[in-house]
Amino acid sequence: MTAVERSGTGARGPSRDYGCYRCDRDVAPSRLFRIDVSPPESLSERYADSIRYCCADCAAGMNLSAFSERWNAHARRERR
Repeated sequence: MTAVERSGTGARGPSRDYGCYRCDRDVAPSRLFRIDVSPPESLSERYADSIRYCCADCAAGMNLSAFSERWNAHARRERR
C-alpha cells in the first residue's frame, strides 16, 4: 500500500498522479474509483474527511460494486 499524503485543502489524495492506494498498481486516472469518506458527526473531531483512489479490482475486493446501480442492473440482465 502507498501512503496517502495530505493536500493543501486538508483532503487526502493519492501521493502521485495515478495509482491505486491499496495495491500500488499504476492505473490511468480515468480508470480509478474515487472513494470519499466522511466520519459521522459524533466522530468528526477525531477523524478527518478522506479521499482516496483505487483500481477496479480493489474496488471489487471491497465490494463497492454493491453501490453501483448500473452494475447491479447489468448483473440482473445477465442472470436472465
